[in-house]
Amino acid sequence: MTHARKYAGTHERTFQQAVVYLLETQYGVLGSQRVLDLLARDIQELAVQFYPAPDHLEPGWMVFTGVRASGAKAHPGQRASDHELVTLAWPVLLAEDLQDLAKHGDRRKMWNELSRKRLIRIIEHGINQPDGAVLLTLTDLACMLNVPMGQVCVLLKKAREETGKSLMTKGYYFDQGARPTHKNEIIDLYESGLDEAEISRETSHAQDSVGQYIRDYERVKLMLRQPIPVGQISKMINMQPSLVKAYVDLASKHHPELLTEQAIPAPS
Repeated sequence: MTHARKYAGTHERTFQQAVVYLLETQYGVLGSQRVLDLLARDIQELAVQFYPAPDHLEPGWMVFTGVRASGAKAHPGQRASDHELVTLAWPVLLAEDLQDLAKHGDRRKMWNELSRKRLIRIIEHGINQPDGAVLLTLTDLACMLNVPMGQVCVLLKKAREETGKSLMTKGYYFDQGARPTHKNEIIDLYESGLDEAEISRETSHAQDSVGQYIRDYERVKLMLRQPIPVGQISKMINMQPSLVKAYVDLASKHHPELLTEQAIPAPS
């Protein structure tokens, strides 16, 4: 028996081979050996991704799974698995944070400033991933920082005002919010003369999403040029009334002449 054959059994007792056995015996998955091997390899890669070796982490970093900033606009009832999931180590509590706490104590103002600083760091860590931005939800961030979600919203609003950055969350990117503030930023840049590609770079937003906002905005502007009440625009172009109102407000800001007497919205 050759040395290669002698050690073949030991060498082949791998995670991938265990997966192949499981697929064949427990799930009745039939197919070529190559297909099963590829499935097993992909499963092993996911296992490595979701369960990275702990000795690769520094103190204060948290392993957490986010969502790749790619794909179509989210819709109600969509599952997490409908998006590409990415597991990363996130810089949640670093030595510099502990130094700030030791220096300034537990004063509420200092705690809010520290939480805002950590929030920005966590979000930007995901956005700046070399293989593409990885996003977290407001709930994810609340869990990471151990604060109520309402407080995360307050911290995030203040952080965006201070930095002038979009600081994308999953909902922000996929437009799940009822009143997404990034539309204002995108339309303002559009009205200033930037094209879709430039706006995409400026706002760290997907170009196809930028294009959709601009097209919807232009559709509303086109309807405002017609002698029809704003209340009827939603049905005519199949757009949610809240979105129509948001675009009408933006149009009134940049093109007040479009709001004719027939198109002036009724007081809310």
